[in-house]
Amino acid sequence: MTFEEQEKQRIEQNNFMDREDDFYRQFSDLDDVVYSESAISKKHKELIGHAISITTRCNECISYHIGTCLDNKASKEEILEAVKIGVIAGGSITYPNARFAFSILQEIGAL
Repeated sequence: MTFEEQEKQRIEQNNFMDREDDFYRQFSDLDDVVYSESAISKKHKELIGHAISITTRCNECISYHIGTCLDNKASKEEILEAVKIGVIAGGSITYPNARFAFSILQEIGAL
């Protein structure tokens, strides 16, 4: 599945879940608040989220945060450094997820 297909599917499913149960809409609203510009810039919050996504081995989250990092003007070097932080925190078991991040960055022309 391509990056664009993943994003489309994620958005459609989130919208469906939001309509079906208020919990998911409320969680989404909380996520929006937490990731908004405040004491820590949105760009840096997205980089943190990206590192956490590597550590927790969530490929869907990795794709999402790559997109939001780029939307918030994170450089290639910043995104790759976040991958390194995630790998250091998660250990060698996160290498497949680091490879996934590299493949997404390559697919979208960021590498």
